Amino acid sequence: MKKIFENAYAELYDISEEVPHTMFGYWRGFWELQDEEAMAALLFPLNYIKEHGIKIMLTDYKDLDVVSEETDQWLAEYWFPTVVKNGLKAEIILDAEEMIGQISVDFMYENVDANTGLYTRKADTLEHAKELAMAVLQGIEENKLPDK
Repeated sequence: MKKIFENAYAELYDISEEVPHTMFGYWRGFWELQDEEAMAALLFPLNYIKEHGIKIMLTDYKDLDVVSEETDQWLAEYWFPTVVKNGLKAEIILDAEEMIGQISVDFMYENVDANTGLYTRKADTLEHAKELAMAVLQGIEENKLPDK
């Protein structure tokens, strides 16, 4: 794993050596649009995905607290469409540990597939997420993603 970004809200890694065209993000905290550090973490992947041919993001929300309604709307209207436009095909999600974080994650991804075409799926461990990422990569090549 090659660390490509870190601040109070995220640690981001390029794991393409282990799983081709894949990055891993460990996200935490309470995301608000007014928070410059939170926005720096959210904005970093946008160009990285495009510049490095990232097709899959493994996303660990274990320590996510809350995503404000305003931030959730920005994610739906800007972030998700932008990462898809920049080449992301799938996001595999490791859920938050706390119930409020789980609710935020579920709300955040509620319409992502339908609105953007981004393939999303939850995994229970990082190892299972990596295995699924390999299957998704094969599915992308064959133009057939694994069933949800």
